[in-house]
This record gives sequence, C-alpha cells and structure tokens, in this order.
Amino acid sequence: MLVDLRRKKLVRRYALVLGLLSLLFSFRVVAQLVQVWYPVEFLPAFERWHSGALPYGWLVGVQGLILVGCLRIVWGVNKGTIASSERKGKILFVSGIIYLIAMCVRLIVGLAIAPNHFWFGATLPTLFHLVLGSFVTLYGRFHSLASQLESCIPQGQSQ
Repeated sequence: MLVDLRRKKLVRRYALVLGLLSLLFSFRVVAQLVQVWYPVEFLPAFERWHSGALPYGWLVGVQGLILVGCLRIVWGVNKGTIASSERKGKILFVSGIIYLIAMCVRLIVGLAIAPNHFWFGATLPTLFHLVLGSFVTLYGRFHSLASQLESCIPQGQSQ
C-alpha cells in the first residue's frame, strides 16, 4: 500500500515536470512557426530561433516528431502505462547528462568565444536543447525510481 502511494506521487510529480518541459518545447516550435508565417514584434525574429544547422522544413518535421514522442511519454507516465526499467533509466539518465553538458559547452562557447558562429552563437536553440536534455535526464530518473519502487513489491502482489 505504501509503495503504491509512493508510486502515485512519483507519477504525478514526473508527469507534471515532463509535461511542463514538453510545453516549453512546444512553445519554441509554435513561436518559430509564428515568426515564419506571421511575424510579431514581441517574439525574437525567426533567425534567432534557427541556427541553420538543418533546413527549416526538416527541422520543423523533426521537432514535430520529438514533440509527439514527448507527449506520448508524458501521457504514459501520467496513466501509469510505462513499464519502468532500471537499465533504460540508466541509459537515458547518462545520455541526458551528456546532452546537457554538450549544450552547456555550446552555450558557453557561443556566449564567450564564438558569438557569430552559426551553431555556437545560436543561443535560443541551445536553451531549448537544454529543455530537451532535461526531459531525457528526468525521464531516465523516473525509470530508475519507478523500477526501484516496483522491486519493493512482494512477489505475487500487484500494484
């Protein structure tokens, strides 16, 4: 019973945080689309959102797939339909940390050394890569914690 309450609390907390990170990323996708089709003054110009590393058509397609993936994860975490895995948790957590470190280095180099470089100087995209890196890291942590809780359930009992 206590394990079940802990799992529900864990699910609520992680679904909320992962959902907020997904919302932040969706803001990035929508804001950039707005600046392409109907530019507004209160948002940064399209060029600030786009590093040019990928053609915009490809970028928005990939962003759409990432967003769909994030939303499916949030839905699954919230509904409790994701089978947790300690191994998957470790892989996601370490991958997320590496991604975060790489984007922090990109941000620092862009701000301090190469502000005019197309990739390093792209501050807004880098900030949203930090959002995605946080999502991956926290999703990995969710898997690890949820699998630890499930291992506390005695054999033969269901959640």
